[in-house]
Amino acid sequence: MSDIEQFLNAPPIYLDLDDIRTALDRTPYVQQIHNPDENRLSDDNDTQYQSAAVLIPIWREPKSQELFVLFTQRALHMRNHPGQMAFPGGKHDPEDASMEYTALRETLEEVGLSPDCFDLLGELGEYCTISGYCVKPIVAEMTTRRELCLCEDEVHSVHWIPLRYLLTPSNYCFTEKKVGAITRSFLEIEYHGIRIWGVTAGILYGFYQTLAEHINKPLQDPL
Repeated sequence: MSDIEQFLNAPPIYLDLDDIRTALDRTPYVQQIHNPDENRLSDDNDTQYQSAAVLIPIWREPKSQELFVLFTQRALHMRNHPGQMAFPGGKHDPEDASMEYTALRETLEEVGLSPDCFDLLGELGEYCTISGYCVKPIVAEMTTRRELCLCEDEVHSVHWIPLRYLLTPSNYCFTEKKVGAITRSFLEIEYHGIRIWGVTAGILYGFYQTLAEHINKPLQDPL
């Protein structure tokens, strides 16, 4: 059984922010997240992948203590991936002090949340794309929830999705789609009409795998 098949048949996970921090503290960050399209990644050692970083912002609702994850919908007029769901993030600039800085800088630019709104919990391994990027996911708790200020050039809308829904593998499906002469393979998940797929769903898969390695607490009350 492949890693993807094992994931789709795996149990849901329940966790709190302390669990997440503990799991990420133990994670070997050098291990890349499995990309179902990785057979299409270039095996040319001279290929120069561009570095990028995204932020996975998690908010704990004070009354219910439910955890929610912030997603952005890319602007509809963008040349690349218009309208797709994503995490705040972008290319790593040479002047950026770290990948964490890149993720926080891009989050400020895209949705108006400054770095002091977040407490960094850890990071995941890189997710390398067939378009030539190696994306570093940074996980953070949003400790201060302020009014969002969306950059209309990049962001069409934002959405909050329960983390426990995202950590329930049965909510995902694996899709193979032929684009011209190429067959693309990717995970996808839908929540109330919001479709998350490709790189973003792949990063969520990596998040689950990282947490499942260290936590064995099945969800008793799935959504």
